[in-house]
Amino acid sequence: MDTAFPFGLPLPTAFYLTVYVVTLVIHVVFMNYVLAGTATVAAAYLVGGRARDGDGVRLLKDWMPLMLSGAITAGVAPLLFVQILYKQEFYTANLLLFNRWMAILPVLIIGFYALYLLKSGWLGRQSGWVKGVVAAVPIAAVAFTGYSWTENHLLSLRGPDFWGRFYATGSQLYTEPQLLPRLLMWAVGSVPTMAVILGWQLWYHGVGRPRRLALFAVAGLALVGASAGWYSLVADAATRAAFVSPLATPYFVAASLGVALQVIGWLWVARGTQFQARRLIVPTAGVLLTIGGMTVCREAVRIAAIGPDRFAALVPIHATAFGRGGFVVFVAFFALNAGLVALVFWLVRHRARPGSGAEGTVGG
Repeated sequence: MDTAFPFGLPLPTAFYLTVYVVTLVIHVVFMNYVLAGTATVAAAYLVGGRARDGDGVRLLKDWMPLMLSGAITAGVAPLLFVQILYKQEFYTANLLLFNRWMAILPVLIIGFYALYLLKSGWLGRQSGWVKGVVAAVPIAAVAFTGYSWTENHLLSLRGPDFWGRFYATGSQLYTEPQLLPRLLMWAVGSVPTMAVILGWQLWYHGVGRPRRLALFAVAGLALVGASAGWYSLVADAATRAAFVSPLATPYFVAASLGVALQVIGWLWVARGTQFQARRLIVPTAGVLLTIGGMTVCREAVRIAAIGPDRFAALVPIHATAFGRGGFVVFVAFFALNAGLVALVFWLVRHRARPGSGAEGTVGG
């Protein structure tokens, strides 16, 4: 693999990797909004005071159940493609972490309904500590899900010999030095993405103070840099080499350029007295470059960890799946679901409660 992604790979493998990356990027955008958004809402309630009445927090509460639904729905496609691409690796990690891995489902259900409680009139009549506890449930559920996915992913990168030893221990908790910095890097990386989407929402409603949201986004980018530095220190040599391999180098450069665009764009946004579309376009482009580039780098790291022999053994599996057809059906249902999701968003936007915002902490 001495050429940039996805060139130089067999057609079936290149196809599945490409559609996996594209669908995963869509999922990550939703997921980042939910992760950083639930954390922001929880912080606003736990801190209390005027922050709870802020327009940014109110928009986040109103949109969070729908965005969590979008994250779950958008996660189906990459989940299907990762099973085709890394069949043995993915299934083995699932089985080794079985009970804790399956716990994601009830945890997400609890977090989903807690988001509706945040919007209810019942919560508004409760004491401060009750509000804080309810607000902490969604972020705890999303954080648990993110941790479980990271743990599962890292375990899937280990070899059959390690899986056998891990199974013999009877443990359903996997950890390694890369786990926490990797998880932290993706977690704080959700802040700039959420800030971009929230910025567009505040622009649409014509409210909010750009400077506060811009500072929030830049602080998130600073944390991304710090956690990336930690990750690079604990990562093994193969992982570090994967980022500058021919497969990933153009995308690592694109991701780095995206970070620079985000910083420049948010500094420009901060200079305005209100949100403007032409200013928000710059950090939006930066976010997309960063997420897309880092997603490709993530797969380059996975391929390097699996190794050339194990990856070569997967290629015939990709070719067999590719020969079975079904692409037209996938595209048809993808378009249908995308249209239905867009319709739901349109309905939510046009049926929103009047006066759903007033200036506040994150957004203004």
